[in-house]
Amino acid sequence: MQVKDFETFRKKLPQGTELIVAKNTLMVKAIEGTQYAALSPACVGPNAYLFSGEDVASSIKAFNEMAKAWKKAKGVELQWNGGVLDGKYVKPTDINKLENLPTKKQIIGQVARAIKQVTTKVARGTNGVAAKLAYGTKAIADGKSPQIQA
Repeated sequence: MQVKDFETFRKKLPQGTELIVAKNTLMVKAIEGTQYAALSPACVGPNAYLFSGEDVASSIKAFNEMAKAWKKAKGVELQWNGGVLDGKYVKPTDINKLENLPTKKQIIGQVARAIKQVTTKVARGTNGVAAKLAYGTKAIADGKSPQIQA
């Protein structure tokens, strides 16, 4: 691959994602003792390293789109060699599963909706008890209650 190809790819990556091309021995030394140390077994053969921020799914999607484009246009096949997530090694076959992860904003929205639903249901339930009590009291006062006569 040429430098201009990698520059094009870097521009298409989401904000907070970096693409680094480095020698494997240098990368192994650099990640030693860090949260990325589990990546050492994947540092074999020609590699480019993709470091993602919080939005892992967008980074994976961008890589997969570029891989398809390069395969179609240049006949170059790119594949995952491995990854690290929360300090644990991720197999190449499992990386594409991460593409469907929701973003942080989506998760916050889902939690907010769940919390809102609980409070809404509690309010409706509480309101229902009070309304039935009011209807019962009115029925007794009007003399329309079959169980209790005023």
